[in-house]
Amino acid sequence: MAFGYAGKILRVDLTSNKIKEEELKEDFAKKFIGARGINSKILYDEVKPGVDPFSPENRLIFGTGPLAGTMLPAGCRFTVTARSPLTMGHGDANAGGFFAPELKFSGFDHIIFHGRSKKPSYLFINDGKAELRSAEQIWGKNTWDTQELIQKELGDEDIQIACIGPAGENMVKNACIIHGLKRAAAKGMGSVMGSKNLKAVAVRGRKGIRVADPKEFLKISEKILTKHKRPDLTLYGTPGSVLYEVNTGYSPATKNIQTTRFPGIEKISPKLLNQKYIYRLKACFGCSISCGRSYVVKHGQFKGLYGEGPELAAMWSWGTQPQVTSLPAVLKADVLSNQLGIDCIEAGNTIAFAMECYQKGIITDEDTGGIKLEWGNFKAVHSILEQMANRKGFGEILCDGVKDAASRIGRGSEFFAHTIKGQSVPADLRIKHGSVLGYITSTRGADHLRGLIIDDVLPIEYIKKNYGEEALMSEGIKGKGIALKWIQEMTTLPDCFGICKIFYILSAGYSVFTFENFSAMYKAATGIDVSEKDMLKACERVYNVEQAFNVRVGGFSRKDDTVPPRFFNEPTDANKWKGKTLKKENIDEMLDDYYTCRGWNKSTTAPEKEKLLELELDEIAKDLYE
Repeated sequence: MAFGYAGKILRVDLTSNKIKEEELKEDFAKKFIGARGINSKILYDEVKPGVDPFSPENRLIFGTGPLAGTMLPAGCRFTVTARSPLTMGHGDANAGGFFAPELKFSGFDHIIFHGRSKKPSYLFINDGKAELRSAEQIWGKNTWDTQELIQKELGDEDIQIACIGPAGENMVKNACIIHGLKRAAAKGMGSVMGSKNLKAVAVRGRKGIRVADPKEFLKISEKILTKHKRPDLTLYGTPGSVLYEVNTGYSPATKNIQTTRFPGIEKISPKLLNQKYIYRLKACFGCSISCGRSYVVKHGQFKGLYGEGPELAAMWSWGTQPQVTSLPAVLKADVLSNQLGIDCIEAGNTIAFAMECYQKGIITDEDTGGIKLEWGNFKAVHSILEQMANRKGFGEILCDGVKDAASRIGRGSEFFAHTIKGQSVPADLRIKHGSVLGYITSTRGADHLRGLIIDDVLPIEYIKKNYGEEALMSEGIKGKGIALKWIQEMTTLPDCFGICKIFYILSAGYSVFTFENFSAMYKAATGIDVSEKDMLKACERVYNVEQAFNVRVGGFSRKDDTVPPRFFNEPTDANKWKGKTLKKENIDEMLDDYYTCRGWNKSTTAPEKEKLLELELDEIAKDLYE
């Protein structure tokens, strides 16, 4: 493949230390596009039922897409895929920065790891040449030190690295993979990497990327640059949404979802963050938004603390959830989670769960080793976070996420463990039915990115015209299934292309982000002519592959497509919706509609045989029905 793609897949057997290259076939790329899509199909093909997430037979797949590393704005994303230890089903995570372009510049679109190294190791790819090197000297180091030490060892500070910290080494189920100071591929991918004794992937490339039609591609890229219409993303980054979201029906998890109210929200506001701690903007590869920022604390208890971010999820996890009103303390937790390599969402939700258990008297100081898990106690947050990453003290109970923590604690704590398919919920879902449906049908457990069905980012007129006005209403039921299917496929596309959702959905919006426009981009980049209809079909194909994996390997069915009990039994206190709960009959009605639109069985949730054949997934149809 001459254009857009690097055209090669690297396969690494960690058990035998053997490395080989494979060609990325054009017909395969055309059907699954790249990155998430190709990763998902490889995972389905190679990880069979019964393979444990920490087994050497599980795969860990790094992938990027045909638009990553090009001049198209924000072509900076890579996806990591494996069977998830959190959900036991399909798992993947996505991160930005500079790793994805560098991987392509080094000559590869994907890396497939299997097996387990006898000793700690890391993979180094340099202009198409790959080798496994000893990581014994860096095992035990945090993610920041790991990257610096590898760059020094190899004598090149431009090497881009994705690595794990102590949490991944200790196979903490919610460990993530860190690139740079903050860019995290979460959802348990770091623990799978640790199970393989793989400390890092380091890449350096100078090969560049050719596009099929440079003039047309430049024209498209320049046009897209003019469509950026969210200056607040440059000014505040993703934390700019924290005040908006905490005061609307879609509220970030607050006090373990006991409330949507956080009286101290102004003390951790994005405006205050900018005034006191942010000192420069940071951009991922090829991005004009620069939603990342660098921060430093110059005074007080945390003087000298520095880092990048924090992202909105970190503000939820270390601010609204534990009720911490000290910005420096929030930033300290952000740095700790990034250095330790632990997912801020799952870890923050788990600590908040433990705090509610402490509040209710389910656990005491005797259980916690004297740590007072009181709301607002940031010292407790920091201590428990380090314990979790190192599997020590009470952190050993909490380290594998909310579901496992509740199972270990028992004593009625299960009611306060808010998970979907084993993954914790980072928001109050009791109001927006579209968000509820998106969370419970996500192919990777509770997730706010699989279906961005949020009022202010939807193409309102398009949805209204095609799916009805009720599809846009927070409390509406009708039209949600078909609207969500469309949105899930739209949000699959950037993951497959290797581009950023923040730029193309939150900023440029759906005026740019259409299948028609992206078909043109894909053709200009790769020379492969794919119609708007076929592009949509490719995204639908990817989603169905992931669902088939969840049914076949994860054992999921309709009973798993539901929300935590609190959402049915306790009312929200969110503004005008105060007193509302979710109704099971409403969820069931939306699910029936969604499964029908998807062509999935309403009981097993498996894609029907006819749907799989329509999507040219004949082998999967045989697996599920013969």
